[in-house]
Amino acid sequence: MSDYIGFIFSEVTRARVIADSESRRIAELYATDEVLKNFSVPRFKIPEMNLSIPVIVSGAKFSTVLAFSVKKDDFIAFLQTKMKNALTTLRIKMRRISTLPGKIDIDLVRPRPNIIAQPIRSAVKGRGSKKDPASDEKMLNEFYILLKENSDPSDPDNIVHIKWSEYFFAAIESHKLLDDYKKHYPNNELYIQTLNEVLEWVKHYTIVVSTRIDNLLVDPETNTVKNNSTDSTIFLINAKIMEEGIFIKSVKNTETGEENKIVEFE
Repeated sequence: MSDYIGFIFSEVTRARVIADSESRRIAELYATDEVLKNFSVPRFKIPEMNLSIPVIVSGAKFSTVLAFSVKKDDFIAFLQTKMKNALTTLRIKMRRISTLPGKIDIDLVRPRPNIIAQPIRSAVKGRGSKKDPASDEKMLNEFYILLKENSDPSDPDNIVHIKWSEYFFAAIESHKLLDDYKKHYPNNELYIQTLNEVLEWVKHYTIVVSTRIDNLLVDPETNTVKNNSTDSTIFLINAKIMEEGIFIKSVKNTETGEENKIVEFE
């Protein structure tokens, strides 16, 4: 678009240069004629020019700004509910295994190929102690801040993987269920399932907050504009060119001999 409009404007400027060159030629011709030298030299001038340029967009390049859009309270509530449901699922499986023969299969969400299953932690700081609500809130706050300040919101995988792992196993340990979790989920299936659910939720609420056009490509072919355009595909560029004369003068300091150029506008 800039090349197209810039070329049109430069052509208008060149037209004025050609007109001025012709005025100079005529002035020299008048000067050699005894009669014409008394006439004013005709000079073309464009005090104002309006242009209406129809164009069709043939392509555009955009850049978008993404951001995690969830409020902190909603984020914390979601993760706490997700963890509560995971603990409930674990306890239900413990009761089923203890009362029913055979192995109970649970349909789990398969992990993404680029996510490595987090090893089941064998020890957590504060093992066997009651869960500290303040510590829990601090952990989730850090999780939220990392997502909000992520330099690449389109790729929250590493943040979610690390922070959900910390929160998930801290909750399992605080409820003294780590040994039961190892027994009933030897391949870490429940963690992988919840990890993918949290990651999907985070990506769902990572939205476009602004869009900018980096490059707009237009088709300058007049036949294309004429034959392939409709009211919804064509738009007009309305431009106004105002002519302003520029005069460059030299001013010489008689004492120092220094010469300066001064630019004056008509």
